[in-house]
Amino acid sequence: MRLKKWYAIQTYAGSELKVKEDLNDRIRKREWDRALERFTIEGGETFFLVPVEEVITSRSRRGVSSEYRIPYEYDLVAKPNERISRGDVIARKPPRHIEEKATVTEVESLHRVIVEMTNRNEEIYYVPGDKRIRRDIRVGEKIRNGVPLTSDSDEKYVIVNRGTIVSRDKIRRVTFEAEDGKEKKRIIPEKYLSRVRIGLNFEAGDLLETEDQISSRASGLLKVKEYKDKRIVTIQRIEKRRLFPGYVFARMGLEEEQMMELIDGVKGAVRYVGSRYKPMPIEGPEMKLIKRKAGLLPIPSITSVSASADGTDEHREPRVEIDFTVGEVVEIIDGPFADFTGAIKEIDKEAEELTVMVKIFGRETPVRLGFEGIEKL
Repeated sequence: MRLKKWYAIQTYAGSELKVKEDLNDRIRKREWDRALERFTIEGGETFFLVPVEEVITSRSRRGVSSEYRIPYEYDLVAKPNERISRGDVIARKPPRHIEEKATVTEVESLHRVIVEMTNRNEEIYYVPGDKRIRRDIRVGEKIRNGVPLTSDSDEKYVIVNRGTIVSRDKIRRVTFEAEDGKEKKRIIPEKYLSRVRIGLNFEAGDLLETEDQISSRASGLLKVKEYKDKRIVTIQRIEKRRLFPGYVFARMGLEEEQMMELIDGVKGAVRYVGSRYKPMPIEGPEMKLIKRKAGLLPIPSITSVSASADGTDEHREPRVEIDFTVGEVVEIIDGPFADFTGAIKEIDKEAEELTVMVKIFGRETPVRLGFEGIEKL
């Protein structure tokens, strides 16, 4: 067994994970375990690395909305800025009970249509239950002002302000009369309403409205915005993206013949990086970059805060005066690409950032950095 060194195996794009598993199987079957370094990734053991990073994206899967309307009568169960999984409860409306002894004196069946205007405020329309709502009045549809809600185009029920339909359901408006003669009206969605009828007597504490929950249809990072009439919860998808598409990495101490045998016939594996016929180890800043991206090395960082005279307060450093020019070759000293050198391609003075072109495995890659992240050679 030779001294273990880092190697990169080039693969077809998109086949990295499959190649990784096939290579792991070959190592175990040939009992070459001792000749490779073993890594623990997400609770599982592997001899080969495919570094990935998590990226938050606002895109949602086809047919699955990433936005949820949460009325304030619901309690927010999920926490903002934390991860949530598909099926987890976002918000819960607890069961409602009547506060005092009362008798049902009136029950009205109504259609309720809620329109969100461009300023995100809402207008609520109540239409008698014996009228038919137009078929094109659907949740998610944009609607203009002046559009009638009913099939008979009744002028009493016309959209006042253009917007988007965010809710359409059937409700009951129930009138209760207390022992002292006072009346109270409650609007309750039909699907959560317990049995009611005119003349029914309720005791204090009797169930009036059953519990409801709003569950997530996707997994991701939960964001919450507060508005006048409701909260808007957005689930931002978290995607895992390969940091080095087309490459699988390993630290191996196999003989050259064994290394060539390892990838021979593996579907998707092309060759070792460096030479088509002879495996060449990866050294220097490229290997540091791989280990930093895989979480095996800490990432160099330059802080931009300093203490005040008493050692307690922090403040931003003054703006950096630049002394670089486009085309100049510099060394990167901050972030995963530290120790790389490259030529400056762009300089953004307002953002105090620049773009440096570095070579990774022979290919030029643009790296965006702050002015303080580079040094002159």
